[in-house]
Amino acid sequence: MILISFIKRNILLYFRDRISVFFSLLSTLIVLTLMIAFLGQGNIDSTIQVLGTGLKYEAVHASSLIIIWTIAGILVVNAVSISMTLVGTMVRDEESGKISAFFVAPVKRGYYVAGYVIAAIIVSFIMCLLTLIIGIIYLGIANGSFITAHDTLEILFALLAIIFSSASFVFLCASFIHTNSAFNGLTTLLGTLIGFFAAIYVPYGNMPQTLKYIIRFLPAFQGASAIREIWMNQELQWFHCPSEIKTGYADYMGLTISFGNATLSPHMKILYMFISGLIFLGLATAILSRKRQQER
Repeated sequence: MILISFIKRNILLYFRDRISVFFSLLSTLIVLTLMIAFLGQGNIDSTIQVLGTGLKYEAVHASSLIIIWTIAGILVVNAVSISMTLVGTMVRDEESGKISAFFVAPVKRGYYVAGYVIAAIIVSFIMCLLTLIIGIIYLGIANGSFITAHDTLEILFALLAIIFSSASFVFLCASFIHTNSAFNGLTTLLGTLIGFFAAIYVPYGNMPQTLKYIIRFLPAFQGASAIREIWMNQELQWFHCPSEIKTGYADYMGLTISFGNATLSPHMKILYMFISGLIFLGLATAILSRKRQQER
């Protein structure tokens, strides 16, 4: 009961700031619109040039590919940024001394630790779900393209894995930080880098070889890749070019991730994110436990 109350408290602190919630959703539309307006046509033309066989309807499906590719990146960015906002509550509580007051209560400290992480996962999932719905509606209105129920369920599962991994990673970072100003600096840094880690601004194929090797191991890229592969495959089926060309396009756009001759399936990417989340969470818990022992 105490854990539920603490989770509720952290969730309400986020949703109490209605302007912040509104702009979180508005930013999705703004980024999506800007990406389509300034980079979309160039990417669409490139897609048609690579995959097209001269059929008129290919332009619509090329547009859908780019919109989906962008939405997947935005979902990853939101998963990380919203998790940072929620986990930031712990840093503010620590700086203000509230967290010490919590620990005085006859309740296991693990409950409070879980309260921050679970609240971050719940809020991130709600906001990312709204982002996904906006993206699906946008795609339906713009191109008349809709996602299947099966693919939707797989994307939701991938989204949960991304959020769990992101919240755990941010929580791990926060375990080293004691002031709100330092955490704000971390938020700015991660917020800037996550767009590149999710391969939103630059397609995976355009990255330097060393960066491509490193980024394959990042859960953020694994998450964006999983959603893109699940969702974009239905649009790729409309193109009748040779399968080798589709494979090359999928690799260039970051839909597929390969290690040598082995290519990861979406389910393997999802498993990778869950495992990475457990590792991050385990490390954070160990660090906090050691920190509390030193304070005694």
